[in-house]
Formats: sequence, C-alpha cells, structure tokens
Amino acid sequence: MLVAKTEENYYYNENIRENVRNNNVSDRRRKNTSKKSNSKNKLQFIASAIIALMICLLILYRYAHITQLRLEITQLESQKIELEKEKQDLLAELDRVKSSSKIEEDAKIKLGMDYPTDEQIVYISMDENVQDDKEVAEENFFLVQYIKSMMDAVLKLF
Repeated sequence: MLVAKTEENYYYNENIRENVRNNNVSDRRRKNTSKKSNSKNKLQFIASAIIALMICLLILYRYAHITQLRLEITQLESQKIELEKEKQDLLAELDRVKSSSKIEEDAKIKLGMDYPTDEQIVYISMDENVQDDKEVAEENFFLVQYIKSMMDAVLKLF
C-alpha cells in the first residue's frame, strides 16, 4: 500500500504542478489580454475625446461666424439709417430750392430781375387787317421767345 500512496502522491503532485503551470499560462494570457483590452480602451477614450474636441471647436467656429455676421448686419443697419436721414435732408433741401418764393428771391437778388412796370407792358390792338395780324403774331412770337429764353437762363442756374 505504501507504494500505491507514493504513486498517488507523485501523480497528485504532478497534477498540481500542471495545474499551476496551466494557471500561470492562463494568468499570462489574462494579463496579455487585459493589457490589450486596457490599451484598446485607452485608445477608444482618446479617440472619443479627440472627436468631442473637434465637435466643440466646430461649434465654437460657427458661433464666431454668426457673431461676425450679426455685427456686420448691425453696421449695415446703422449705415442704412444714416443714409435715410441724409435722403430726408436732401429732399427737404430740394423742396426749399424748388419753392417759387426761393426762385423769385434768387431772380431778384442774383439776376436783378423785377416785375414789369406799366411802361414796360405793351398792349396790342387787334385790327381786322390780316397783314397786321401777321406782324402781331410775329411780335408775340418774339416776346414769347424772349420770355422763354429768360426762364431758361433762370432754370439753368438751378
């Protein structure tokens, strides 16, 4: 029986050694796989952090662009308001210049014009004579041309 016990111990010790070896090999494999999985996890974390950073930078860039456009819009609106005020001022100036009282005042002061007196007025009599009618028509035409040329000279000043 002793021999059987020693053989059993021998086989038992060898089984333990094999189990320990197998455990050591499996521990090594576990360590290798855990190291690999840890490195994969780290790489995934870094990649996701980089992607999140890129998204944040893109959003920040778009907000900066929107802010720049809003500033440009504000500047254009202020320019529009200034131009509308200038337009209103110019329209008021135009109305002032076009008024008949201003034209009359400029004609008197700048051109020395005045309303005609009674001596300057020419009365034309209408005779039944056709020859006289032609002369009167020519005189009227000359007078109209003279007045028209004076008005043109006044209008050219403006």
